[in-house]
Amino acid sequence: MREADAQKHPRRPFSRRFSATHILTAIVVILAFVLNFLVLQDRRDTTLVATAGRQMPVGSAITASDIQLVSVASGFEGLPSLVTEGQLESLDGYVLRESLSEGDLIGRSMLVAPSGPTGLRSMSIPVPIEHAAGGSLVAGNLVDVVTVDDGVAEFVVAGLEVLGVAEANNSGIGSPGGYHIIVAVTAEQSLRVAEAIDAGSIEVVKATGAPDVGEALASP
Repeated sequence: MREADAQKHPRRPFSRRFSATHILTAIVVILAFVLNFLVLQDRRDTTLVATAGRQMPVGSAITASDIQLVSVASGFEGLPSLVTEGQLESLDGYVLRESLSEGDLIGRSMLVAPSGPTGLRSMSIPVPIEHAAGGSLVAGNLVDVVTVDDGVAEFVVAGLEVLGVAEANNSGIGSPGGYHIIVAVTAEQSLRVAEAIDAGSIEVVKATGAPDVGEALASP
């Protein structure tokens, strides 16, 4: 009797128990695993770098709220020159030496310390480019400020360090968004420079590598 039942209802092979649904489910699981692996692998091959989170004019001091982080490939050739996530804390408060648009990558060379180690202040000097060494000034240069009163020129201050330089657009003194430089000054120097700016006649002289003003004037 059992033999007859076995002949009427033969057991199906084990391999036939896998339906199309089972196979599809297995494929989905495998694909999910592969995609997850690729995503994790991709993250390991990228580095977070800083970009401007808003329009930032020259002279702006960067803070965490001004920054957006984006991923770039770790093998990107220009990566060593960019500000990475790990460097942001040490660069907080640094000053931009050039203007940035929202989304622009921030390079290390674009930033300068806000003041010297002695705690100097920073000050913007608006000046026509033709009266600022022809626009050849860069951060790190030393400059003298000269003013003219009733046809007589005199030094206002000498040996100021340039912290940043605006992009040139040939605007005059006092023009919004015009060419200007940012310098490190003492409190007294800032007052003297402000008076010269208000007088409306100012010349910024590139003095990098030049002798002290007193020595130069004393020379025959």
